[in-house]
Amino acid sequence: MAENPIHGPIPFFAPPDMAELLSDFAVRQSVPELMQLAQSTTGIYSHFPANIEHTLMQMMREANGVTMRPALRFSTVQVQGVIEKVRSRVLEWALDLEAKGVLGEGMTFTQQEKQTVQQQHYHFGDVSGSQIQIGSNSSNQTQTQTGGDMAALSALIELLRDAIQQGRIEAEVRDELQAELATLQAQAASPKPKWAIIKATAGSIKAVLENAAGGVLAAQALPYLTALL
Repeated sequence: MAENPIHGPIPFFAPPDMAELLSDFAVRQSVPELMQLAQSTTGIYSHFPANIEHTLMQMMREANGVTMRPALRFSTVQVQGVIEKVRSRVLEWALDLEAKGVLGEGMTFTQQEKQTVQQQHYHFGDVSGSQIQIGSNSSNQTQTQTGGDMAALSALIELLRDAIQQGRIEAEVRDELQAELATLQAQAASPKPKWAIIKATAGSIKAVLENAAGGVLAAQALPYLTALL
């Protein structure tokens, strides 16, 4: 949607090659927050990160000379669907633990139950950057990031390669992006990618795209760059 100061939210039609990226939204609110949102009767809106918002507003200004703030609009049904999905996954987890003899009678666990849980690994979607700890009272915890998002890296490489091959990049920055792309391709092909190099390269690419006139390419690349930075 676009926030019209006179008429309120109005439809905003993004270019087809951007629509999916702009409408793919990561929900990071807690379940209690989502339950409150699901009761809304006035609509649920979320604004874009500042750099994406700036790019979209610049596109509006170039297209029709009018600038309005873009936003994502959600229905309460969508929010309720997320809540139900979480409930289902937690139930599956509890039933799996119960099948392994982990009951937690009286909300406490025996030492054997704790050892059983520590041998299990559960993945609930995107938990990158999180820390989960079980069965260590009064302990300290540190975390070291040793890996990265290979899916984002592969998608970024494909996007830049296609843009270069199709001539969608200005000549003055094409060679620079070609060199950065070669660095990413070399790291992606390595059995042990150096994520410090990938992060630095992603930062350089982000700076180049933000300074170039290619606003569409910058908006397309931003989700992948953000995942790598």
